[in-house]
Order: sequence, then structure tokens, then C-alpha cells
Amino acid sequence: MPGKLISGGPLEDKQKAQQIYGDTMVLRKCQADKKFAYVVALARAVNALNSVHSLMMSTTDKNSPAALRDRMNSYFFASAIPYEALRLIERMNPVYGKDRIFQDSLQILLKDKTAQALKRMHLKAVRRDAVFHYLPDRFAEAIAKTGMTECVFASSLGEKKGDIHYSFADYIAAEMQVGSRLDDGAAVNDMMEKTLNIVKQFVDHSENFIADQLNGWGYELLPFLPVAPGSQQ
Repeated sequence: MPGKLISGGPLEDKQKAQQIYGDTMVLRKCQADKKFAYVVALARAVNALNSVHSLMMSTTDKNSPAALRDRMNSYFFASAIPYEALRLIERMNPVYGKDRIFQDSLQILLKDKTAQALKRMHLKAVRRDAVFHYLPDRFAEAIAKTGMTECVFASSLGEKKGDIHYSFADYIAAEMQVGSRLDDGAAVNDMMEKTLNIVKQFVDHSENFIADQLNGWGYELLPFLPVAPGSQQ
């Protein structure tokens, strides 16, 4: 018999490749339920953050220009995406606000003063100015206030395409996010720790919430069988 999802929890036996499957009847039920789109959007946000985490982990103990670039940009995206994720939770609140599973998971982040302060003070700036948009006037403001006294604009190993790191641009983006100079180590570390903590909470709460919702719609846990995009029935 196919295994069921654990309600409100992670998948069973993570050592085995598995898939969460809904047959035609389940999919039709979901298409008729306005809540399904919110769960799909939430799953997209989790995918994005998990990919960012993988990129960050791939640069561990590597100090080449390309590795430093990837590490910095994984953190930028890990800051910008949660801003949008928190806005998604706000949109979910009128739909799911009375559901206990939502109250005990994602809604907690809406009431978290640290998360909301981080969103206003740091996540919004980097998301708006340096990650999803590239606004010259915002960069000009940060450049005028930078604490840097020299400019290493870029670095690379050889001339291989894609290995260059335009480091000055990333350091300016970092100062835009911090809201002050990067030599304030305590402020930078505090912001990074709080950001990564919010990311972890969001992913953990989202996975539990998604599992609970899919279980309610009748999805099943089956052995993983790769399928090409667009070929799902």
C-alpha cells in the first residue's frame, strides 16, 4: 500500500527517494480549492530558499573569487526571498488565519517582532535595491557613504568565463543591506544570524504546513519516479 504523508510533519524515511503523488481526482479537487494556489506558491518559496542554501553549502571552505561571489550572493538571495515569503504569509492570513496548523506555524512569523523588524530594516532594502532590482540612485547613495577607502573592483583566477567576481558591487550591496559600514562587525553578524534564523523557521514551518495540507487533499507518498516537466497526468 502507498505510504501516507505524516500529518503536519516531514516525509517518512528521508533516506529513500520518494514523491508526493496525487491522482487525477486529487488534482481536480485541488484545482477547485482556492487554497491550493497558496500552497503551491509557498512550495515555490521553499524551493528557492533550499536552492540558495545548496549554493551556500557548495562554497564551504572555498576562497576563490567565484566561491566568495557565490557565497555572498547566496546570502543576498537568502535575505531577499524571505521578504517576499513574509508577504506571502500575510496574503495567506485571511485564508488560513483560523486554521490551527497555520496559527501554530507560519502565523508565528507574522507576530515575531524580530522577523518584522528585520523585514523593515534590512530585507526590504537589499531585495528592492540590489537583488531583484538594480537601482543606480540607491547604489550612488551607498557609494557616497561607504567606509571603504580603496576599491578592488573585481578579482578572478585566470580568464575563464564566469569566474570573475565584481567584489566592489557586492560589498556596496552588503552595506545597503546593513544600512551602515561593513566594519561594524557586531551589527553585521547580528543581522546575518537573525536572517538565517528566520530562513530556517520559514522552511521548517512551511514544510510541516505543506505536508499537512497535502495530506488533507489525499496525496500519497510513493517511490520516486522521475518524470519530464509537462508530462504529469
